[in-house]
Amino acid sequence: MVSIIVPTFNSRTTLGAALDSLAAQRERSFEVIVSDGASTDGTPELARENAPALPACTVLSRPDRGVYDAINLGIACAAGQWVLVLGSDDRLHGPGTLQQMAPWLRRAAADVVYGDVRVMGPSRLGVAPGGRHAGEMPLHRLLRGNICQQAIFYRRNLFDRLGGFDLAYPVMADWDFNLRAAFRGPMQWVDVVVADYAATGLSAQRRDLAAMRGIPEMVRREFVRRANDTTLWPHQRVLLRQADTLRRLGHWGDASRQLLSFAGLLWQRAAAHGLRWFRRG
Repeated sequence: MVSIIVPTFNSRTTLGAALDSLAAQRERSFEVIVSDGASTDGTPELARENAPALPACTVLSRPDRGVYDAINLGIACAAGQWVLVLGSDDRLHGPGTLQQMAPWLRRAAADVVYGDVRVMGPSRLGVAPGGRHAGEMPLHRLLRGNICQQAIFYRRNLFDRLGGFDLAYPVMADWDFNLRAAFRGPMQWVDVVVADYAATGLSAQRRDLAAMRGIPEMVRREFVRRANDTTLWPHQRVLLRQADTLRRLGHWGDASRQLLSFAGLLWQRAAAHGLRWFRRG
């Protein structure tokens, strides 16, 4: 049912606990794919040592172009109906996690089903260590912040339709992917803590300058492409916030595009309202 992708690079000191949390699962309809970037500290060997405790385990080890490349390569080998990405320093929350999620996944209409994480250490999430993050993330919240990737189950064929994670974004490619998915269909939140999140990964340590420009541009294009979708009208004001952020970063051209697009969308909304009023009259 689920392919769990664990991207690794020199992760021997943390990988064991992640794999132990998978081996302990009562629901056994899953496979594990350890997608390793040619580690030199014995990470692949440790994964193979742990493989007999798992229902199925594939260990891939070859050079890659970063964590999202490792994830994409793992997804290409995935046989499950759903994909979950688990950091090598994270853990599934408890032995019953997949058992709790299984009924939701089996009857889900959405292509993205997600729960929450327990934050294991200090983070930028505004949650104290041991706290829970983040609840339901409808589009208006997702436009301002991401879902923790460790809590998300993606339908496998969604990657065939949208493509993989964009390697242009070394830290925030999952946010880009989640937004693209959200613009195309509903995402379902489930009141389950899926993972214990270490908060020590790339997103906690680095800024993604490419994404700070690229994601607003993608959002702008999606709003323009779906200008007649009235469900998106309340969310278009995010373009103004993005324009202000881009201006403060010195990207005046990008900021101007956001503002001009918002003005154009506002005009189209006004024209649509006028046409409906005219037809009623």
